[in-house]
Amino acid sequence: MNVLKSCKKAKSVKRVVLTSSCSSIRYRYDVQQIDPLNESHWSDTEYCKQYNLWYAYAKTVAEKEAWSVANESGINLVVVNPSYVVGPLLAPQPTSTIQKILEYVNGSVEEYPNMAVGFVHIDDVVAAHILAMEKKEAAGRLICSSTVAHWSDVIQMLKSKYPSYPIVDNRIGDNNTHNMDSSKILQLGLPPLKTLEKMFDDCIKSFQEKGFL
Repeated sequence: MNVLKSCKKAKSVKRVVLTSSCSSIRYRYDVQQIDPLNESHWSDTEYCKQYNLWYAYAKTVAEKEAWSVANESGINLVVVNPSYVVGPLLAPQPTSTIQKILEYVNGSVEEYPNMAVGFVHIDDVVAAHILAMEKKEAAGRLICSSTVAHWSDVIQMLKSKYPSYPIVDNRIGDNNTHNMDSSKILQLGLPPLKTLEKMFDDCIKSFQEKGFL
């Protein structure tokens, strides 16, 4: 919020692009009755608290507050809402989300979550942010999500492609199926979103190149 307030004081800032998450959209009691989820939908904070989804809770509250400040201040705010970001590592160490994939592949954990997740390649997320900044017609929230897949399908794909790794084999928890609508960002000119296979291949290759596998 301090950044947005500083942008208002600066006077010269034409637009602010904020990175939020599909986690501020998908966690709702009625999620299985909505197909697909779009930018008009918000995660239910009571649902998040009930199921201890504190990341989603924080993302939802923070984004709503950003919109409140932007609307009160007259700031041109555009929000990118990516799903689970996968692809090559951009930093020396894996992020928390990529670390989970590494743990599933190297067998350092015994279970993976029993849920469907939206996935997106990091390159597509970067391109989405550039469009959000540069396209005059960009406005509001922009979902950036390629494929919604159950973790079991991802695990089986990885087992098939990388049989030498001790990939995790057990799942835990309750499923939460959903679909995401990325048509708004695609209409701004984002190229076709990369496939699930491509994003995980790039991720595994990056792990190998950096010595994690």
